[in-house]
Amino acid sequence: MGAWKGHRGRRGDDPPPEPDVFEAVPEGPDTVVLDRGRAAAAAPPTHPDDYAVLVPFRPRRRGPGGSVEGHEALDRHEAAELERRYRERAGRSPSAANSLALMLLERDEQDEAAELLRRAAEAGHRGAATNLGVLMHRQGRDEEASLWWHRAAEAGSRIAAFSLGALLLDRADAARAGAGAGVGAYNDLSGQGVYWLRNAAESGHVRAALTLGEFFELTGRPGAERWYRRAAEAGHPEAAYRLGRMGQERDDERAASTWFLRAASCGHVRAAVRLAMSLERAGDTAEAIGWYRLAAEEGDAEGARALGFLLQDAGDIEGAARWWQLSAEAGDGTAANALGAWFAAKGRSNEAAQWYERAAAAGECNGAFNLGLLHAEHEDGPGAERWFRMAAYAGHGDAANALAGLLLERGDEEEARIWFARAAEAGSVDGSYNLGILHARGGHDDAAEACWGRAAEAGHADAALQMGLLLERRGDAEGRRARTRRPRARIGRRRPSGSGRCSRRRARSSRRSGGTAWPRRPGT
Repeated sequence: MGAWKGHRGRRGDDPPPEPDVFEAVPEGPDTVVLDRGRAAAAAPPTHPDDYAVLVPFRPRRRGPGGSVEGHEALDRHEAAELERRYRERAGRSPSAANSLALMLLERDEQDEAAELLRRAAEAGHRGAATNLGVLMHRQGRDEEASLWWHRAAEAGSRIAAFSLGALLLDRADAARAGAGAGVGAYNDLSGQGVYWLRNAAESGHVRAALTLGEFFELTGRPGAERWYRRAAEAGHPEAAYRLGRMGQERDDERAASTWFLRAASCGHVRAAVRLAMSLERAGDTAEAIGWYRLAAEEGDAEGARALGFLLQDAGDIEGAARWWQLSAEAGDGTAANALGAWFAAKGRSNEAAQWYERAAAAGECNGAFNLGLLHAEHEDGPGAERWFRMAAYAGHGDAANALAGLLLERGDEEEARIWFARAAEAGSVDGSYNLGILHARGGHDDAAEACWGRAAEAGHADAALQMGLLLERRGDAEGRRARTRRPRARIGRRRPSGSGRCSRRRARSSRRSGGTAWPRRPGT
């Protein structure tokens, strides 16, 4: 039956007979604090409650007919009276000794509590053995903890079985990471850990089922989904979230959404974000906004950022900026860049620059690129070059194109050619077009044709025009007409390029304001 709790009784009454004094505590996820997941931290846990917690001492008042109406805090006099009664019975009742020990542990009187728990455990009280194992673990005495948990687990305590299994798996991880440790030690410890976790899970311990799923997933063994499903169906939100993630990995969006909904409905923030992303992809933006908002209100940076973009799409730019700021202050670079773009659109360059810098510091290369644009607008060439170069080294195609343009203006054609090439490789159609211009100037028409062809296929009108002029010079009039008809639309403002001048367009993005590159939303 596991640990026990004491009956409060009425003041002045003698304790009822032994079978009625102590009530069995249901063992389950509510008595265990371990919800981080081994997948999130493979290192041994740093907090003692990572395996199990002491079953709390919560005396319950009986109503008419003996029913339990609920537990209440004891006042000082009642606590002293109950402690006196437990002390009278502790010498002959292991259950009383266990309950007295729990009362003492609430006052941090560990030495006497440990002695009482030891006495009760040696007398066969498995709840006391479980609690003694927890106390030993809190004191850093894991060898003793594992011995007491082993004794309680063999007596049928699923809390102890879970705690022992989790401890053995962490020992296995430590053995594998240790210098000179053999595979045999890891296999032996992990095998024992899985045995006890399976024992606990099959007895209904939800957290044990989740831990088994994590172990099988991390080690690539079959069975992870089975254990996640058992935990999820028992109501564990983290297990439901992981099942949803697995569904997405195999492109089963329907199953993924079902599990994300179950987890999100239980307050799982990451599941709420995943569910909202799925709804947004399906076009249900109203429902997506609701789930993003729930996650954002819980402080989730990604949810706040995505909520901001949806509000912007709905025309609520002020509301979007508020959520972007919350997300950016939590360290989200994309939100910081979006907030900078909002300030830039309002003409508040200083505030825009501050948020762009925060975006760049968080690794968002659009932030560095947009800082380059701000410096260029204020005719600060060295500052623009510095930020363009930073973004270009991070793989930003438009930044590489802009950097090459600056280099070309000051006569450094050799390095400009390098950066135009990198811009083209990163997918910048302007980079491809400009690289073609440099090839044409050098008399390399075939190379120019290849560059302009790629840009024209992407809809670059000037590239198509240059291709037409090149084909006309070769006498291919039909090819010229075909090339000049190819573009479907003009993108941005460009000067006529018949003279072979390089394009200086700043950015091509689905979200722009005043020349600023807006980031793309997750999932788009």
